[in-house]
Amino acid sequence: MRGFLLSFLLALTSCQAQGLPEPFAALEGGRVEEVRQVALGGEGYARMLSGWLLVDREEVPLAERAEYAWRYALFLEEVRAFEPGWEAKAAWRKAAFLLQKAQDPRAFSAWQRLLPEEEAVAALLSLGEGERLWEALFRGRAYEALLRVLPLGVRPDLRAQALFRLGRYGEALPFYREWAREDPRGYLGLGYALWRLGRREEALEALARYDHPESRYAQGRILEEMGRLLEAVAAYRRSTPEGLWRATGVLERLGLRREALELYLDLARGSSRYADDAALRAYFLARELGLGELGEEALSLVPGGLGLLLGKEPGPPPPAPSSSPPPEAPLVEALVASGKEAWARGVVRYALWQRPQDWPVLVPLLYRLGAYREGIRAAWPTAMAYPRPYRAWVEGYAQREGLDPDLLYALLHVESRFDPLAVSPTGALGLAQFLRSTWADVARMLGEPPADPFDPEASIRYAARYVRWLLERCSAFKGLEQLACALTAYNGGIGYTLRGIAREGDLYAFLRFQERDEPREYLAKVLAAYAAYRALP
Repeated sequence: MRGFLLSFLLALTSCQAQGLPEPFAALEGGRVEEVRQVALGGEGYARMLSGWLLVDREEVPLAERAEYAWRYALFLEEVRAFEPGWEAKAAWRKAAFLLQKAQDPRAFSAWQRLLPEEEAVAALLSLGEGERLWEALFRGRAYEALLRVLPLGVRPDLRAQALFRLGRYGEALPFYREWAREDPRGYLGLGYALWRLGRREEALEALARYDHPESRYAQGRILEEMGRLLEAVAAYRRSTPEGLWRATGVLERLGLRREALELYLDLARGSSRYADDAALRAYFLARELGLGELGEEALSLVPGGLGLLLGKEPGPPPPAPSSSPPPEAPLVEALVASGKEAWARGVVRYALWQRPQDWPVLVPLLYRLGAYREGIRAAWPTAMAYPRPYRAWVEGYAQREGLDPDLLYALLHVESRFDPLAVSPTGALGLAQFLRSTWADVARMLGEPPADPFDPEASIRYAARYVRWLLERCSAFKGLEQLACALTAYNGGIGYTLRGIAREGDLYAFLRFQERDEPREYLAKVLAAYAAYRALP
């Protein structure tokens, strides 16, 4: 019976392989010499994949396997695919081991990518020395190892910064001073270290010796902390966009709204991440001050997303260039028909890596294969970057909760780029990026046990119900202002949002003076996506 089952499985494998196009049928067959022929003489993703399939085969020469591992790890690193099993780190670990065993000088570069892991540190210490080693350890955040091998009197800049990042500010001071004698940039780090130690006057003195926007921003922060607000504003004015943003807030709190308006407009005319929020705030300040002409200028500078709040209806994103179908399309369909969708995605990823200019015809293939995050990244900021996946669920659950489907699309676009397996660094999960606690809360609203947060239908259903609940909590507002309240609460929490509005006494004042940057940026992103979806057919 066991022999019959084995024969049946071998026959089944053979039939499946026959349905695959060459050279992928050879890879499915798994015969080392056939796979090796593809790795040595093939092309495209099949060549890349075949080499990777051989890296653990001892009968293949070591140097050859090391080469295969190197090129596949490099491919994964540059493609940056959002899919389990496509992480470059695991491939680099395999490549580093094989390259070191083969005494290939590229082993140093491979291990460097795995820092600050202890195994990588140990390998680099055995492979390198001098400047190359010190720079690698520093860039890889292996600060303790760097401090052990860096000779005293050499590269005080690296030693000072390593100590600072380890929180050893007092120990860093003499090395920052030594660095500053060679390069005035050392005064910036010296000022920050002294500030961390509470020695603010000394910090200001050090920072004043480095004439640079970043230094003036740090001076402004310290002066603001000390209550020397007008001096802080003077420093901020000559610093970074973030400094100008802080200066506007200080001026408003001091009642100097006309001065604040001028700075808001300066920011709004620029391209920093504060430009849109600055334009919105300038519009309201100009209206309050009766400065109609400046208000019109501010309104013209408010971009599409936040512009919705002021009644602006932007046009659609620019169309993608048209071009002929890519040569990979038949191969992709053949692989999908054979149940090899992962390989099909590899074919498209390789093509996009080699021919990034062909993105207008390759992105639809990525969408066809469910790789929305990669497709949106490649198509940005054209109309093609706004797909409508999961259409039946989005439209159905939006209608059930009385929502505009375009709003739900915009939310999912910003939260996960339509990746149902997305996991954020903070633990948010799935298409709609729920924390488990909020997911459980929505399940209770729906009167059911918590569903799987990685189930796309459940995620869309929960998102629609939660947005409706937030809109109800924000019922003190109407129209798009109610939506702005709900979206800020989706990111920052309903308690945070309602308390902030009550504290500031006004929705728009809260949007300006809220203590967190992320909800403010989140609102602008979702409204921008909402404007784009509304403008597209």
